[in-house]
Amino acid sequence: MWKIYSKIAWRNLKKGKRVALINIFGLTLGITAAFLLFTVVSYELSYDSFQSNSDQIYRVVTQDEYSDGMSYTPGVSPPMPEALKADLSGIEAIVPVVNSSVFVTLDEAVTGSGENNFVIEDAFFTTADYPSLFDVKVLAGNLNSLNDPGQVALTETEAKKLFGTWENAFGKPLLLSKRIEASVGAIVADLPDNSNFRFDMLVSYKTMESNEEIFDTYFDEWGSFSSNFQVYLKLPEVGNPAQINQQLLAFAEKTYKDRGTSKKSFFLQEMKDIHFDTRFDPISGNMIRKATIYTLALIGVFILLMASINFVNLSTAQAIGKSKEVGIRKVMGGSRGQVVFQSFGETFMVVFISATISTLAATILLPYLSKVAEVPETIQLITPTFLLFSVAIVLGVTLLSGLYPALILSGFQPIQALKNKIQVAQIGGVSLRRSLVVLQFVIAQVLMIATVIAVKQMTEIQNADLGFSKEAVYYFDLPSDEPRDGRLDVLKQRLEANSQIKSVSISSDVPSSNNNWASNFWFDDKREDVPFMASLKYGDADYFDNYGLQFAAGTGFSESDTLKEAVINETMAKRLNVANPEDAVGKRITIGGGEPWMRITGVVKDFAQNSLREEVKPFIIATERESYYVMGMKLDSSAGQQTLTSIEEEFKNIYPDAIYSGEFLDETIANFYRRENQLSLVYKVFAVLSIVISSIGLYGLISFLVGQKLKEIGIRKVLGASISQITFLLSKEFIYLVLIACVIAVPLGYYLTDQWLQNFSYKTTVPLGLYVLVMLVSLLITAATVGFRAVKAALDNPVDSLADE
Repeated sequence: MWKIYSKIAWRNLKKGKRVALINIFGLTLGITAAFLLFTVVSYELSYDSFQSNSDQIYRVVTQDEYSDGMSYTPGVSPPMPEALKADLSGIEAIVPVVNSSVFVTLDEAVTGSGENNFVIEDAFFTTADYPSLFDVKVLAGNLNSLNDPGQVALTETEAKKLFGTWENAFGKPLLLSKRIEASVGAIVADLPDNSNFRFDMLVSYKTMESNEEIFDTYFDEWGSFSSNFQVYLKLPEVGNPAQINQQLLAFAEKTYKDRGTSKKSFFLQEMKDIHFDTRFDPISGNMIRKATIYTLALIGVFILLMASINFVNLSTAQAIGKSKEVGIRKVMGGSRGQVVFQSFGETFMVVFISATISTLAATILLPYLSKVAEVPETIQLITPTFLLFSVAIVLGVTLLSGLYPALILSGFQPIQALKNKIQVAQIGGVSLRRSLVVLQFVIAQVLMIATVIAVKQMTEIQNADLGFSKEAVYYFDLPSDEPRDGRLDVLKQRLEANSQIKSVSISSDVPSSNNNWASNFWFDDKREDVPFMASLKYGDADYFDNYGLQFAAGTGFSESDTLKEAVINETMAKRLNVANPEDAVGKRITIGGGEPWMRITGVVKDFAQNSLREEVKPFIIATERESYYVMGMKLDSSAGQQTLTSIEEEFKNIYPDAIYSGEFLDETIANFYRRENQLSLVYKVFAVLSIVISSIGLYGLISFLVGQKLKEIGIRKVLGASISQITFLLSKEFIYLVLIACVIAVPLGYYLTDQWLQNFSYKTTVPLGLYVLVMLVSLLITAATVGFRAVKAALDNPVDSLADE
């Protein structure tokens, strides 16, 4: 039986080659897209799923409530881990984790090479309890060594980088931050890419506790909060998170009541939410909004649905041509179930062929997936989960695509089928085929609208006036473990002497960065906290000219190594109820609520100190040499690679043991929007794909329609109908359907893109003409697809179509 059905199915596919190829091509496009999107979505959803204790692990996060809104940080103050151990009950373990970059120096006698200085980007300062929460595979040594100061554990990759082989690294000495003697107490396996707890090195927590000044972390400062200083809890399997949250609220009330300008509270965040909750940065690695994952999944469903619609439309239309076959089968005693089974068999064969080709296509395209998503280039396609998904896709698409055509075919009455009196079933007076064409173009137009708006938003952001000059601005990090002595001035003077460098400034950071330093402050000689926080930046007197900042009132401050004068921005002046920026000049302000008071010398015009997703914050810029971590310079238009090389050489002359890392400011800013740019590219790709699939379906339908009306076209031509009249006759139905789709797609596209734009403080405007443009493009594509086949039919010789009459 199976063999007979397979032969008949294959015979029917060969008989209708054109329709079969159209169906296979359309389904291949849809299934390939679904496979690739599934790979991305499953990768993002798998973050830290390998952790055996993931259901029991929570992070303590911080919420600050101000008079004008909420602020969130994943960090806590340094004294809190020990205090929580004393205050909280019903927990198994409390583990602090502090992420920091660390400068490492190796003994040349140990390495046997001249490369002895390294920067470890992700060094976790933690305790020996770390493996009781997080899965870590030890290759050599023991993580109990983290109980002692000066002990580190290296990952396999980092050990190879430092010592050549990981076996050679165990037990070797190294120097942290040029001053702390340490040794390698353990080697651990690398963590998977899909983890927000990837580290290069574990360092004993006591190393930081005993070297507060070196690491700029003081364990008696209750008011110091850093996003990198985090604490994790392990609850029992039958633990009660709600009860712990109540204890944390009581702890906040006891410890932070009447302290600072906000109402501070702490609560637990589940480990499974860390990768998706954009309020709180992970300790390491990337994160993604769940809305983005849902968007990708929805796009995959839509593309697959469009491909299935093509199949349903063509199969339904083709069913009329199979009516005699069905009629004969039923007259010969065939049951309706057998007809249904045969129809599903043909559908399964087409879907299986498409899925096989799609697997090959997805494998070929897989290396390019990292261009549109935050996935590693080495990501695997064929996994047990993928195989299950593939089976589900084949069965699901077979059911979705084959059900209606199978019901139509099996429902034919033998007498009507043999007399060719079969008509396509109607739904409420409207052909299902027409409804599906409308649905296809609604999806295509929504994706087109999303693409145009996403591209417009990202283009405007990239070209937006940020309030400072980002072009030809180059900067490098200063070694954090070096004292801010006269070498800074020497380096600056040497760079200023370079004719290719227009100006140089030393500062805490460039104008637009990920820096979110903030503090309470006093204003206008009133010794009380202003009811909101001030963002902070520190820079020398050349900061404003170097980065092209404009003043609304006053001027920049004089050169100083300490806090003496300050500049505020327009938003700060407005929040302080200073109506005229000139009135703020001369008033005094202090950071942290205490001495020294600083005189405000100017009010700078607002600029984007973070990404344009965020609103401009009130901030203070002041001089404080100890807080300078960046040296930035404005380059001449003629500067090239030779200039960058000379900058690095000057840096090495001053800091021979330091690691040099330089970058252009515009590249840094572009990196803020990496996710959005990738999503914009996804929209582009799938908008084009949706148009191609829709066009394939339209071409197949118009080809079938022309085949059904060959004699009618021939008669009309004989009676004098023009080519344009015949073309319009064949095309008008599809034009009307596209117009109906436009009416549905425009408000839907507006709503969805408006929700996406809410993620940005700076939003593009969406003119009415944009929607009109999308409608016109849809109509043009439809006219071109349908018109091409219609004109070809109108040009055919009527004698050929009427020869058998």
